[in-house]
Amino acid sequence: MPVTMGGVASGMDTNGIIDKLVEAEMQPIKLIQRDIEYNRGRIAALEVLTASLKDLEKASRELYGFRASYEDKNVMSSAPHVLTVSSTKLAEKGLHAVEVLDMASSHIISTDEISDDTAITNGRFSIRIADDSYNINFKGGNLKSLQEMIDSAAGERVSSSIMKTTNGKSVLTLTSKIQGRKGEILLSGNFDMLKSIGLAGGMKTQETLGADISFERRYLLPYSGKLDADQYGGVQTEDNGRKIAVTGLLWQEYTLPVKIAVKNDTVFEFSFAYKEEEKPEEEKQDPSRIEIGPDEKTNVAGIELKGYNIARVRPGEQRDGTEKSFDSLMGVGVISDVSGRRVEKIYPVEPDAEPKQKINIGKDFAGKQITKIILYCNDGVAEFSDARISASDETGSSFEPRNVIAKASDAQLRVDGVEISRDKNENLTDVIKGLTLNIKSASQTPVTLKIDQELGSSIDKIKAFVEAYNKYIDIHLELTKIEPSKPGEYAKNKSKNGLFVGDMTIARLENTLSSIISSTYPNRADKPVRVISEIGVSTGKANSGWGAIKQGKLVIDEEILTAVISDNPEGVRMFFGSDSDGDSKEDSGMAFTMVKQLDAYVGTGKNIISTKISLENDGIKTSNDKIARKEDQIKQYEIKLRTKFSAMEKAVSGANAQKAWMNQQMGGGAKQQ
Repeated sequence: MPVTMGGVASGMDTNGIIDKLVEAEMQPIKLIQRDIEYNRGRIAALEVLTASLKDLEKASRELYGFRASYEDKNVMSSAPHVLTVSSTKLAEKGLHAVEVLDMASSHIISTDEISDDTAITNGRFSIRIADDSYNINFKGGNLKSLQEMIDSAAGERVSSSIMKTTNGKSVLTLTSKIQGRKGEILLSGNFDMLKSIGLAGGMKTQETLGADISFERRYLLPYSGKLDADQYGGVQTEDNGRKIAVTGLLWQEYTLPVKIAVKNDTVFEFSFAYKEEEKPEEEKQDPSRIEIGPDEKTNVAGIELKGYNIARVRPGEQRDGTEKSFDSLMGVGVISDVSGRRVEKIYPVEPDAEPKQKINIGKDFAGKQITKIILYCNDGVAEFSDARISASDETGSSFEPRNVIAKASDAQLRVDGVEISRDKNENLTDVIKGLTLNIKSASQTPVTLKIDQELGSSIDKIKAFVEAYNKYIDIHLELTKIEPSKPGEYAKNKSKNGLFVGDMTIARLENTLSSIISSTYPNRADKPVRVISEIGVSTGKANSGWGAIKQGKLVIDEEILTAVISDNPEGVRMFFGSDSDGDSKEDSGMAFTMVKQLDAYVGTGKNIISTKISLENDGIKTSNDKIARKEDQIKQYEIKLRTKFSAMEKAVSGANAQKAWMNQQMGGGAKQQ
């Protein structure tokens, strides 16, 4: 670059002149840099908007599908020291009475006291625990060697220990590692050898296990199977549910509070009595029901007379006047739920049969779980009492231990009047639907379990959604605000406007989301919720000012919200997300639609917002390219200016030198004259 001397020759500030000329040429660059700052501001705003929309999407996802909590339950135990309990959303609201009659315990047996130097004879025997059997071929030896053989063969199911007693004697103790009756240690094989050390005392006898049934009216329901007859009659329970009487033509289903597993030899036991219902003579003649049918018209001599078609139906009669006949007068039945399909079997009982009945239901329902039993009477009065479902304890041909330290016993519970047993104390998930029970101790009185709806989580999630939506609205209003201006002042106030005033993408986003909030959605619930205002969420309370409503922010009436979720959780759940075509996938609902629409704006990969950010970045790149080109031009321009000013300075300097020479020459000539 040429070097100027700063106007030494010309007396001008050439450097200052050049700088000002260059600065004037740089004005377009400053305008472009302003555009870059504008683009960066828009990118930052879009990133804030993206974060807000992702929060809204996340809050929306929490409102439907497996994350939804409208049907979550809370359960309280009146005696946590006896029974602790947790719940899932499958639990049903209500009260249950659970009495812990006995806890499950592990089977512990021992040998007799045996001297350390006693030689135990050889023998083969087996240890069976649950479904596992272990064969032991003991070749003889002392108590320690027998323990080692048992540990080696059956150590995964039984633990052993040798305890010193007195006078140099010891006892070998075997403890089952499985709680309950199924963990009972069953010994078979060489009886003489096992008897000689006290492990066996005799042959084991078979026991009968079962559950007594008490009929509570709250579990009685009308028969829901096919029955070709109009029912009438009544039902009455006595003796704390031990006896139930069914009168007239009536079929009833009794829902078992606890499902009962059926084995091959499971039987349904009950006592019964039947008697014909006595009716007054006049009642026998008169119809028990009169029905008025459609009007009948008769024309007599041109005069139309109206009459009534009256149907008289007596009990046991069909409408056509024929008497209804039944295959049996009374009986029972069993219902099982197999993969959501109702399976039932009816067992008729003859009135003159033995009063004590044992029906083998194992042949029809082995391997299944009974959910309900059926009691029916087609005429007269049928009484059922002392109902029980039981099966034998399948222990096989094993020996009775002589020294039992602790019996192998199941936990014994009485749940809403029905006695059941379980083989463990912890994590009992199959006793009451939706509950997990943990037994801590036996109880003298029933423990009350109260199941209520858990509302806190649902309300918090809806609040989080409303908060996320309102945060988005605040950001949208900031991005699209227009500063009020007086006539002629718009240009001055333009910089105060939002960065996306008039942007169609941002406007379309707001229209889409507000439309989702205000739309109506299909709902197949018994009490459908179709618009968000029905759950107490709206854009403003009644009589709110327009300034608040037009912003579009949501407000919650928590009292209404709490009441609706408590009374109608299914309707609320289906409002936010529901399956409309039966494929077990949500495809409708407000929250589902919100997530689906937001995915186009902030979803993984290329989306609408990321595309706008890319366009802004492209604008910045284009502007930087323009600046680079302009800077090159200015650099060349500055070089040109400095070259010209340098040439000018040289010319002025030469002219000054010539002038000085001429002055010198002219001055010298004057002196000579």
